[in-house]
Amino acid sequence: GTQLRVFSGATDTVICAEFSPNDGTFFASVGVDCTIRIWHGYAGFCIKEFTGTLIADDFEVAEYDLAYSPDGTVIACGLYDGNNEIWRIGLLDIKTAECVRSIDIVADVGALQCLAFRPTLPKEDTLSLS
Repeated sequence: GTQLRVFSGATDTVICAEFSPNDGTFFASVGVDCTIRIWHGYAGFCIKEFTGTLIADDFEVAEYDLAYSPDGTVIACGLYDGNNEIWRIGLLDIKTAECVRSIDIVADVGALQCLAFRPTLPKEDTLSLS
């Protein structure tokens, strides 16, 4: 195939990239440099960067995976505190760059490898039995 665009900015190998569920214009990436970047897919430039210490003190962004919420406003990412061997899932508000929620995970489960949001489910019709 033909190379359409080169995205420059990551300082090491990119492990994961996810397109925004809204319209596919934006996508997020994370990799070995432990930085989450939000990219403009058509223009080819980075519009925002998140690093672990901005998200949670003493934590690094884990390079394995990230996931967009179904509405595209939040990104889930893995965070790791190597000093205390604690894994944390951080939920980042894309507009404000704030961690809106975090969940600690027991360290003995190993590395956090995969993240996903539960899809929005259609509303069920209420059944009545009479």
